[in-house]
Amino acid sequence: MRLFLGSFAAVPDAAKIVEHFSPYFDMRPTPPRNFHLTWYFLGEHPSPAPFIDRLRELDMIPRLPLPLHTVDLFDRDNPRILHVAPTETIPKILHEKIAILLGLKPDERFRPHVTLARIDKIKADGWREALADLKGLELGQIESTIYLIESRLTPDGPVYLPIEAF
Repeated sequence: MRLFLGSFAAVPDAAKIVEHFSPYFDMRPTPPRNFHLTWYFLGEHPSPAPFIDRLRELDMIPRLPLPLHTVDLFDRDNPRILHVAPTETIPKILHEKIAILLGLKPDERFRPHVTLARIDKIKADGWREALADLKGLELGQIESTIYLIESRLTPDGPVYLPIEAF
């Protein structure tokens, strides 16, 4: 089983945001049912059982729904992912607490985000200016529930199956 810890997200204007960038990129939008923030990717495991008992302690970690405030691109020199993101302070602290709870090392490269689309090709310049057009909007939120999720890879893309909620 391919496992990760994640929280699902609501991004009501995702289609409008993707459309805003369509003159600049050929993209594959993420289906809204797959909008999530990955707190920790756990990888391949034969069973989720070893994680479930340890993860019950997540109930003791305070968290709120996190508002999404930023539209951005990963790798601004050669954009590959269009995403929305919360401010990084609370998610980084929560990521570190989850890693410690599981006896794992926090990932220093952790950048909390919700992928809206994967970029296949740059079609035109002007996307940097298009980013500036979207500053300061209320874009949605990441729900407070953390799930242990199985990711099944299919020919039509990944399917995320929540196993347990914390």
